[in-house]
Amino acid sequence: MTDRQDRMVPGPERRTPKAELDGRATALQGRMAQKGIDSALIVQNADLLYFAGTVQPALLLMPAAGEPLLFVRKNPGRAREESLLRHVVPMDSPRDLPELLKGCGVGRTGRLGMELDVLPANLAARLQKLLSPEEVADVSPAIQAVRAVKSAYEIG
Repeated sequence: MTDRQDRMVPGPERRTPKAELDGRATALQGRMAQKGIDSALIVQNADLLYFAGTVQPALLLMPAAGEPLLFVRKNPGRAREESLLRHVVPMDSPRDLPELLKGCGVGRTGRLGMELDVLPANLAARLQKLLSPEEVADVSPAIQAVRAVKSAYEIG
């Protein structure tokens, strides 16, 4: 592996610890529950890195309760190396998402939170059409509030 490749793939010591990812998920889930959001679909790279520990082309479904599901398009193997999330699911295309969700035991997304402050309108519309949520809500304020509070790990 070249020096450049070595820097690109984080080793175990550079991955976001599982306890940190779990704490972030729990904090977001608490805010989602306050806003009546049943699940959130996270797409933005910065938020994927924060909540999943990877920026592989992916969609992260954060349920209001339970473990997040990371659906990875390009390189699920690398996403598994980078992320300590338990559920990393290969995905050929976002069009596969409804079937993949069913396979993971998710029947409906309910009131779906999306990053409406950064998500392109055409992508938001495509995802909304694919998933047919009861309603779409902006989960961005909840994400920003969680990210604003720094843990000991982040400060370190």
